[in-house]
Amino acid sequence: MSHSFGDEKRSRLKAVIGAVLVALAFACGAAPQAAAQPAGKDFTKPAIVILGYGLTPDGWMRPILYTRVLTGLAVAQAFPQSPIIVTGGNPRNGRTEAGEMRNLLRLLGFPANRIIVEDKANSTVQNAQFSVPLAEKADTSGIILVTSSTHQDRADGNFADAGANVLATVSFPDGSPQTNITQFIRDVLSPLTPIG
Repeated sequence: MSHSFGDEKRSRLKAVIGAVLVALAFACGAAPQAAAQPAGKDFTKPAIVILGYGLTPDGWMRPILYTRVLTGLAVAQAFPQSPIIVTGGNPRNGRTEAGEMRNLLRLLGFPANRIIVEDKANSTVQNAQFSVPLAEKADTSGIILVTSSTHQDRADGNFADAGANVLATVSFPDGSPQTNITQFIRDVLSPLTPIG
């Protein structure tokens, strides 16, 4: 029985998702150690903000966006009191990035009352400008950003510029090994160090 190229990509994707979940376990394990955290790192009720990624012309999610949603879902399991904010507009075929992320979260059994949809942003700057007030309105203690490793530096900066209290970032590896390793180290340290 021969395997298609798609099977090979799915196998690699599963392996990478497994690695991300292991990394999340380490990162989330560091968060509850309040004594080791600097002032301002309050993880009592963080908003988990999943950043969008362009849909296909037909309005379907690309693999990078699926992995961001799955990563955000894994983070949310560690914070059952926290909302997930899905952010991204850029409509394609009548669908938005945030709307598709919400649909996937619901399909995976995540409660609708914990999902906040921000479907107007057309850039990372707007993701930040529109999501920060939603996190504040939801009475959260700060933000955990979920994105991809090649996007993390820009996202951290844009959210800091928008006045966010970024508690941590979790990025899915999508770039060169050097970028992925650098961002993984930042992810693990982010609950303990300033971001932005």
